[in-house]
Amino acid sequence: MKTKLLLSLLLILGLSACSGVGSTPAPIATVVLDSGADSPAPASPSLGGVVASGFVTPSEEAALAFGMAGRISQIHIAVGKTVKAGDLLVELENTALQIELAQAERNLKEMTSPTALAAAQLAQANANKALEDAQEKVTGLGYARASETRIDNLQAEIDLAEQALARAQDAYKPVSRLPDGDNRKATALYAMTNAQLHLNNLLAEYNWLTGKPTEIDAAITQANFETAQAAAREAQWYLLALQGQELPPEASGAQLAALEAAQNALALAQERLTASRLLAPIDGEIVSIELNTGEYAQPGLPVVFISNVSELQVETSDLSEKDVVKVAAGQPVSVRVDALGQTISGEVINISPVASTLGGDVVYKTTLRLEKPYPEGLRAGMSVDVQFGE
Repeated sequence: MKTKLLLSLLLILGLSACSGVGSTPAPIATVVLDSGADSPAPASPSLGGVVASGFVTPSEEAALAFGMAGRISQIHIAVGKTVKAGDLLVELENTALQIELAQAERNLKEMTSPTALAAAQLAQANANKALEDAQEKVTGLGYARASETRIDNLQAEIDLAEQALARAQDAYKPVSRLPDGDNRKATALYAMTNAQLHLNNLLAEYNWLTGKPTEIDAAITQANFETAQAAAREAQWYLLALQGQELPPEASGAQLAALEAAQNALALAQERLTASRLLAPIDGEIVSIELNTGEYAQPGLPVVFISNVSELQVETSDLSEKDVVKVAAGQPVSVRVDALGQTISGEVINISPVASTLGGDVVYKTTLRLEKPYPEGLRAGMSVDVQFGE
């Protein structure tokens, strides 16, 4: 078949060359060669979509540093060990801090013991009783000190006492000139003196019952009431604090301040001891330990690195600003891992709202979730190519 096509082509070219001079050249016919089954098929059109490069990362990572300076006393883990969130990893020398915490716990325990609670309840009861007494005295400032009947009876007693005094004075006059030591003069003088004293007492009582308190007396009575009122409030606030109930913002008092100081001392001791220990914040694997036992740790400098390699994801590194507008959270993706020669399905879980630059181009990092089970040998750090779904 190929031979026949070649001969036909040569014949056409020869006829064209033998045409006369000046004649219009005949157009050369287009020849299509049928290559048959052995010829390559035409290329398929591109499937389109957005592509980007990236790498596999752990879903969680943590770099742990101490909150205080100190010498490392114990390391409870090793590189490659799997840990759970909350596990104790490394400790500084903290014996003094443990003693400080125990003392703070002891002090607060004493202040909140059943005995202390009972004493606070008794103190509140006494304060309430003192407040009631002070309230009665304040109320009494606006009322008479005795009933009208009592005052009328006292007036009658005064009248009788005045009459008795007059009779005693009349009885004394005839004997007043007798010499001192005379029995009659002494008896009359004694009777007159007693009559005068009795009248004076009755008049004093009458004046007190019918009189009004002075401004100083009223001020003292009011001040005593306000003091008792404040003491009752403070006793109540302290009791509420011991019972663990919520206090109003204006709560105050010496006992309450002492209790809050003990609570703050305990919290500070706990915080200081916590700063001397590194606890795992996530489940994961120990990747690196930067210091050894006996070495000095500086606050804020990472000592232990943890990665959660049981949960892997992909982060893209070169998704352009033109392509990011075609990507959305929840969009399916295909992730090609060149090192394994395998493709993993997944989806977009996050698109960075902030751009970065790569070789002068503006790019956005996207984070992708990978479907499980992961292929054998998949590790953090492997490079991938990502095909975003349409």
